Amino acid sequence: MQLLKKIILLFVPPIFYKKNLKRIKQFIFDLEVKNKKSNIILETAFFKRHAFINKAVSKYVDCKYLEIGVARNDVFNSIPLPIENKFGVDPFSGGNYRMTSDDFFKKFPQLKFDVIFIDGLHHYEFCQRDVINSMNALKQNGIIIIDDLLPKNTFEERTPRTHNYWTGDIWKVAVELFNSKNVDFKIVKIDSGIGILKLLDGFKYIRNPELGNQNFDHFLEHTKNFKLISSEEALKFISINNS
Repeated sequence: MQLLKKIILLFVPPIFYKKNLKRIKQFIFDLEVKNKKSNIILETAFFKRHAFINKAVSKYVDCKYLEIGVARNDVFNSIPLPIENKFGVDPFSGGNYRMTSDDFFKKFPQLKFDVIFIDGLHHYEFCQRDVINSMNALKQNGIIIIDDLLPKNTFEERTPRTHNYWTGDIWKVAVELFNSKNVDFKIVKIDSGIGILKLLDGFKYIRNPELGNQNFDHFLEHTKNFKLISSEEALKFISINNS
């Protein structure tokens, strides 16, 4: 059967291969969708997310670090901590805990962390759960860092994923955090928007059900109320100890 398929493929023009038909379909679809763009100007030099994560890690003696969504270990392997202090959670690759983040928090409810980096599945509902679970697993004066909160255009934001570079719609979590109770939250204008979250006494995550069906047009409106900071401001913000 495999041999027969190979013989048949010899007589099929490449344009009709499944992967090529999929690309053509996506190209036509993209022509029909207006690719609106964000007017937020991101920094293109000086720092990437690794710098802020490592700056946060350096604040703590015997730091306990959790990374959600590890993939190729690009960030995880840059964290200068003993392996027993590093927890990398991913259901598919990378890290040292092969499971979903939901399962991890259920299995290890006693674990508490100084620094948590969230870069899991870029769907609003999943990121929301990761943030809420992380808030409950954070030590006093700890820091949560969230990747990909500022999509640059319609295609990056579209969920489910259709393009190689993808932030998804987790910007909705940023909207909720900016409106939550007793939290100190800012977004750094680098990469695709790096959120930095600190918790104050009596913190409470406040959900906004209206966000569920919102799209990139709504994102552009919400950004008018975002607290955006530069790399240098972010380094100072991380260094401040909230009490």
